[in-house]
Order: sequence, then structure tokens, then C-alpha cells
Amino acid sequence: MVAENTLVGKRYRILTQIGKGGMSTVYLALDSSLNKQWAIKEIRNVSDPVQRDLVIKSLTVEANMIKRFDHPAIPRIVDLIEEKGSLFVVMDFVEGQTLSSLLKKEGPQKEEDVVDWGIQLCDVLDYLHRRKPPVVFRDMKPSNVMLTPDGSVKLIDFGIALEIGKGERPLIGDNRQLGTPGFGAPEQFDENGVVDQRTDIYALGATLFYLLTGSHPRKNGIVPIRQIRPELSEGLERVIAKATRKDPNERYNSCAEFAYALRHYAEEDTAHRNALLTKWRGFLGTAIASVVCLALSGGMMLLANHAQNTDYDYWMAQGAQNSDDTAAQDAYLKAIDIKPDSIEPYKKLIARYTADGSFSDKEERTYNTAITTHASDLTKDENAWADLSYATGRMYWYYYSGSRIKSAGASSDTDPLRYARIRAASQWMHNAAGDKGYKNAAVAKMYADIADFNTQIVPLINEGNDGGKYKPYFTKLKDLVGSADQENNDVIRLEASNLALDALRVYPRKFRADGIGQRDMADLARKANDLAVKVEPTTDAQDKSKQEAVEAYQPTIEAINNAFVDIKGDAK
Repeated sequence: MVAENTLVGKRYRILTQIGKGGMSTVYLALDSSLNKQWAIKEIRNVSDPVQRDLVIKSLTVEANMIKRFDHPAIPRIVDLIEEKGSLFVVMDFVEGQTLSSLLKKEGPQKEEDVVDWGIQLCDVLDYLHRRKPPVVFRDMKPSNVMLTPDGSVKLIDFGIALEIGKGERPLIGDNRQLGTPGFGAPEQFDENGVVDQRTDIYALGATLFYLLTGSHPRKNGIVPIRQIRPELSEGLERVIAKATRKDPNERYNSCAEFAYALRHYAEEDTAHRNALLTKWRGFLGTAIASVVCLALSGGMMLLANHAQNTDYDYWMAQGAQNSDDTAAQDAYLKAIDIKPDSIEPYKKLIARYTADGSFSDKEERTYNTAITTHASDLTKDENAWADLSYATGRMYWYYYSGSRIKSAGASSDTDPLRYARIRAASQWMHNAAGDKGYKNAAVAKMYADIADFNTQIVPLINEGNDGGKYKPYFTKLKDLVGSADQENNDVIRLEASNLALDALRVYPRKFRADGIGQRDMADLARKANDLAVKVEPTTDAQDKSKQEAVEAYQPTIEAINNAFVDIKGDAK
């Protein structure tokens, strides 16, 4: 055990022990360089050299893989340190508990909670599966899922994950038959088995089964959930059963499809199906005469399209006219289901979500479920997808107010929520920038580059490979401030101002080392301050943001001046 106040790696001060396992102990630590809290896992010295080699290989694979990811449900690994016979893994600190410990304390969980967790996990697995090359997690189980106080989940322990190339050949990871019995899919333990995204679907189904029933799938096998808890939904039973089929071809083909089934599981219930059947029978008699007339007039297809458009227009109008945000959201979701390739309902949702200046966790889950479910339709039109991605990225960048604070933050002098927003927006801005024909591709690229810097800079500093990264970042900050000055949006102006002032206050010596002159830095600080001063706040949040920027200006100038105290002659 490492004593409190011990310095690990000459920079991480141990604050307290927060967890303990068979081979490891987890501590909360303070980074003396960045003044930020991290979790540090100590892997104790293993006498067996073969076992130790396996542990080190697993952690190295995990670190190399995770540093390429950018998803709010995946905590980062930022440093590996070998010291005094132990291996220390520095990672994001996630407040909460594992789903396995929750199940142990409380027993089987509520149906609606399990479904919500399942949809969130579908989202992060879908992110892994859609990467190029794709990643298969291979170890989905309750002990590898952290539940935070706000109800969001984090996926941990990528030790046996696989990055797969062509022909299912692993690019990163161990391709042996590895997994956890009971949760691992049958093909994971088959000598000739091939793993893909459906392998994770099985494990997620087994995880949901365990959370719903409290019956361990290894000990008792996976049976229909209502045999154990008759009060559970028949529709959910069907969803879990399909996800855990032994034959991968009989499971859901993707996590997006699995998420859609979880979201609509109630529609599978017998009562619901019977109600639909009754409605259909009543409608059928009326429709027969209409069909005959339409067939005679040759207008059947035209009327069908008209009916779809009418329904779509109706729900879009309902969304626009409804003063209740929840009712409006539901109307736009119905419009999305009618026309899954249209981006307009998503744009309307974005307008609703940002009207109050806050994009919440609950709104995010609803939005992400819809967009993940219909991703295959939305991405058919590359330009429309780029436009939606850009709008989504800006929503995250400027309005996200949810739970990702623990996985972001550059120092105690900066706003951790701001960097959480930036990280969450990153992939969306990359999507938009990827379409060179999109009208805002250059602006999206600016946002994407700024996000990349803030996502990658901490690991690069730890590795000593951050040189040369600050000059292009400075240029992007200038572009951002200039772009924000053209915006008729006070939220955007204030956020750009604060981001630029934060960076100039935290990294002035780094900017100087990369060739940025004192006058250039001071000029950017002045422009950022002017941007904030021009704002006339209309909300308490804007008033606070303006105050932060105005109060940060003088300390920023001082930090810039201090960075050049050893420079003789005029600063450039």
C-alpha cells in the first residue's frame, strides 16, 4: 500500500485510497503539474514473470488503445509509471460505483434503469464498432461498468479489447479466446470462433439479464427473464433473448439496432400488439374501399407518399407549436421515425435544447439514442450529415451542462466543464470537417483542431512530446476569437473569450517556446477581453461568464509578462 502524500512519478501526490482488488489498489491523486485530480491504479509486484508479463501487456494494450478514443463514457489513461516494484496506471477519476457492486448491495434493478443503462452502453459500443478499424470490447460485464451519481455510465478495463483489421486480424490486442465465462459470447471460447460487434451484443444482453434478474449467467445460464421475475415486460424478454442467441447471425446486427429495440421494447408486449391488431382491423374495412379507388386512379403510391409527408408535417408543426418542451421533443421524435433520413427534426431539437442555455444529460441521452438509431439513414447524404454534425458539435461545445466534468479539465485555473464540452464536441466537428464540400468545413476543422489539442495535450505533456503543438493551437485560438466576433450570439462570444484567456494564462511559456511573441499573445488577450466586454448579458449564466472573462484578463496579461521575464530586449 502506498502511503498518503507519497509522490508517484515525481508529480502525482497520493491523497487517499478509493478501491482495492486482488492484484491492484486504486488511489485518488493530485497532479502537481496540472493541479488536477486523477485516479491511480497500483499493480503490485507479481512474482510470477509470466503473469507479470501478461499484466503489463494488457495494460499497455489498454493504454495504447484508449489514447485514440474520444467518448464521454470511456475514461482516459494518461500515464504508465513503473516504480519501486509496482506499476502505476494514471487515469481519469470517475466518481461512482460499478454495476456489480450496485447489484450486490441492492439486488435486481428496476426495468427502466436497466434499459437506460443498456441504451447508453449501446452508444459507447457502437462508437467502438464504427471506428476504422473497428474495436471489439470483448469484456462487457457489470464489474466493467461504472455508474456515476447522475445516472450516466462509464466503460472501464479495455485489457482484452481487440482492434480488428481486414479478415478479422487483430491490429492491437491478444487474439486468443479470452473473455469472462457467463458474459462472453460462445464464439469467444471456440477455437475457430470469430469475434465481431455481435460478440459485444451478446455480452451486453447477458449483462442486462444479470442486472434484471440477479441470476449469474455462468451459474444458472440465461433463461427467459420472466421465469425469474414474472412482473418484467414480455417485450424486454424478447429483446434480451434475441441479443443472447448462441448463433451470432440470430442476434442484432449492430448496437444501433439493439438500442432501438431497447427504446421500443414496450411495443413488443402482447397487449400492445393486440391493441395494434384491433386498430388495424378497424382501419382495414375503411381502407379497402380507398385502396380500390386508388388502384383504379393509379394514385396509390402518390397518396402513400402524401400521407407520410402529411404525418411528418403534422408532427413537425406540433413540435413547433407546443410550449411544453417534453411534448415538443416527443413530436420531433415521431417526425424522425417517419422520415429517418431528415435532419430537420434534429435541428429543431437542438434549438429546443439550447433555448434555455443548457444541454442536459437527459436531453443528450434522448438525442444520442435517436441519432444512433437512424445513423445509417442520416449518413446517406454526406452534406446533410456534415451539416447536422456541425450543429450537434456546436450544441455540445457551447451548451453541454452534463456529467463529464471528471473526464476533462486542464488545470484548477480553467473551467473543467468547458473542456468537457470541447471533448464531447470533438467527433462531431471531425465529421463535419471530413466533408470538404460542406460550406462550414473550414470552421469545423478549426473547432476539431482545438478539440484535438485539448484532448491530447495532457498525455503528450506526460510523454514529453508536446513540443511544436502550441503554435498551431495559438493560430486556431486567434481564428476562433475572430470567428466569434462575427457571431450574433453572446454565448459563443463569451465561451471563445474565456477559452482563449484560459489558454494564454495556462500555456504562455509553452507558446513562447514554440515561437509566439509576447506582443502577439497580449494582442490576442486584448481581443478576447474586448469580445467579452461588448456582451450585454441577458441571463445569470452569461453575467457569470462575462465576469469570469473580465476578471481573467489582468491575470492573463501578468502570466504572459512573467513568461518573458528572462527575455532581454524588446519582445516580438
